[in-house]
Amino acid sequence: MKHSRKLAGLATAGALAVSTLLFAPEAAAIDHEVWTADGDPGGVAWFTEHGDYVYACDMEADGWAVGLDVYWNGGSYTLSAGGSGNCDLADASEAGHNLPENAYINFRVYLHKDGTPYAYQRTAQWYNDN
Repeated sequence: MKHSRKLAGLATAGALAVSTLLFAPEAAAIDHEVWTADGDPGGVAWFTEHGDYVYACDMEADGWAVGLDVYWNGGSYTLSAGGSGNCDLADASEAGHNLPENAYINFRVYLHKDGTPYAYQRTAQWYNDN
């Protein structure tokens, strides 16, 4: 079961990066992030290894939604969220979302809307050792 969450509130200023400041997941520290490739990134994916937390977050109210394909040798799933500040979350407790340990996990983040899939896509690969 996927969860859609509206991330509200601002973190305290300080040493946090602006990107993390506005929309960072509250429950867990972020190990990795990848942004869409548009000039003013409209989407971001965050991955926290411990617990396999994966977030796909829409960063702008621009009519585009963010999509995220997560795939590895032997499995895959997709997340999607639309509307500024909305995120789709998956974690290890959900069937089909427990990522393999000591393996590379691939992430493809992109923007999409009717008739335009996979716009401004960017990929990343991270090693999951937790």
